[in-house]
Order: sequence, then C-alpha cells, then structure tokens
Amino acid sequence: MMKILQFFTLLVIGLLMVMLVNVMAMSANGESNSLLLEKLKENHQLWRSQQIENYQYIYQQRCFCPLPSNAPLKVSVKNDKITQVVNLNNNQVLTDLTLPKTIEELFNIIKEAIKRNADEILITYDVTWGYPTRVAIDYQKILADDEITYTVENLSKLN
Repeated sequence: MMKILQFFTLLVIGLLMVMLVNVMAMSANGESNSLLLEKLKENHQLWRSQQIENYQYIYQQRCFCPLPSNAPLKVSVKNDKITQVVNLNNNQVLTDLTLPKTIEELFNIIKEAIKRNADEILITYDVTWGYPTRVAIDYQKILADDEITYTVENLSKLN
C-alpha cells in the first residue's frame, strides 16, 4: 500500500513539473510564442505597408558586449541598407556598418528568438508604423550575460 502511495505521489509531482515547464515556455509577460509570432506578423506587415526604405533612427544595443556595442548610435538607412553610423557619445562616424541592425534585421531577430524558444522575449512596437522600438531577449534564464536588448528611437523618414 505504501509503495502505491509513493508511486502516485511521484506521478503527481511529475505531472506538476510538466505543467510548470509549459508555463515557463511563456514569455515573462505571459504571452505565448504563438501570440508573440502573431504580433510579429501583424507589425511586420504594418511596417512593410509603409514602404519606408530610407530612414534614420537612434539605435542602442545593451548587452555584455565589447564597446562600442552599447553606445547610442545614429543610424542612416537608404534602400534598406545602412549607409552611415555615428557614435553619439563622441560624434565619431563608424566605418563598421555591421554593428547596428536595420528594422528588417530586428524583425528577423525577433522571429529567431521565438523559433529558438527563448526563455524571455519582451517586444514593444511602434503603434503607427509597426517597427520594434524595444526588443529584450533572454535566451536562457539560467545563463548569466546572454541577455540582449535593442532599442530604436526617433525613427524618421529620409528622402
């Protein structure tokens, strides 16, 4: 009788652990990956419908990364390609144009984080144009220093 009780106790604990893992698969604000993906698609469509190929914005990436990764950058984009990057801390024009992300690249980063089932994904979108204004990803909560946050501010169209 005692062994049967122990078996059922272990079974219940196992089921509770499975339920806990499913709850943890949701992002920190309670959004499931399917809801995050739905919001991504809606906002990506809104962004593309604007047909904005030439724009500039203030970009910042926050992570455990070497400098100038965390510096605020003024980014100019023409024909969906980064053409100029200025470090706003010292007004230096950067020659490496690969550091900042275009809006399309940010959408791809969000999609990849959802696909990889990151432990925490927090996204804020611009309500008018649909581009991501803040992307915060923690791929594995148990690992230190793998978190990354991208912010986009003051986006404006260029002629």
